[in-house]
Amino acid sequence: MNRRIQIHEGFYLALGGAVSVALLVFGSWKPASLIVAALIAAYALVLQKTARGSVTRVLAAYVVTWAFYMGSSVIVDWLPSSLRQYTLHQIDALLFNRLVAKMVEGAFTSWQNDLLSAGYMSYHVYLHWVLIDSLRRGSMWREALGERLFLAFGFGFVGYLFFPAAPPLTAFPGLQPDAIAGGFLTRANEWLNAHMAARYDAFPSLHALVTATLLSWDWRHARWRFRIMLLPSLLMLAATLALRLHYVADLLASAALFLILSLLHANRLIDRRASLGA
Repeated sequence: MNRRIQIHEGFYLALGGAVSVALLVFGSWKPASLIVAALIAAYALVLQKTARGSVTRVLAAYVVTWAFYMGSSVIVDWLPSSLRQYTLHQIDALLFNRLVAKMVEGAFTSWQNDLLSAGYMSYHVYLHWVLIDSLRRGSMWREALGERLFLAFGFGFVGYLFFPAAPPLTAFPGLQPDAIAGGFLTRANEWLNAHMAARYDAFPSLHALVTATLLSWDWRHARWRFRIMLLPSLLMLAATLALRLHYVADLLASAALFLILSLLHANRLIDRRASLGA
């Protein structure tokens, strides 16, 4: 049984260790360091006891991913961090003379915003569809997918923790005082982002980075699903700006990270082995 640690698993362990030390040294609530350390220790134990590409490892990475995501804003609050939404706003202003979300204000009708909201929420459907599908695949498939998908999340979490920023909708409400026109889907999307999302999850856009990663994977290994999810994914990208959920800089950073990760994975034999192990 091959128990070697994969690159995304090592990245998660290193990131968790760094966060634990930072909380211990600089945090306003020291016990938080022990909580993060315990999570990472439990994850390391799972890695030690299981094989690469096993269902257990995929589920463990999923749990750690959500722990990082849901805990990122709390960790930022515990650390002496400076919020960066003003920097992102300035980048938007430098590129377009004003906040892009303000530029598109009122550009879409109620039903169009509902459509964009459905596209934005399709990210969660796509992510879990791919993950659940991987559970019935071979271990090589899961090994390759996990390396691509969870490493993308890991890179995104570095941005969340070290360049924390609130989205335009909450960071600059005075610039956009009017509510976004829309029906049930628009209000549902707003509720999810207000109550279920991390507060400082603007930079980079994990919606964009992870979706690009999934589309790239499906283009190679599940072209049928790529065709189904391409349009919802394009709507999701448009919604990030139209629904005041991201800055242009977030999308540019996601595009840069996707290119870096694509180059990292370009010559890895595991991708070709995954096709045989499907």
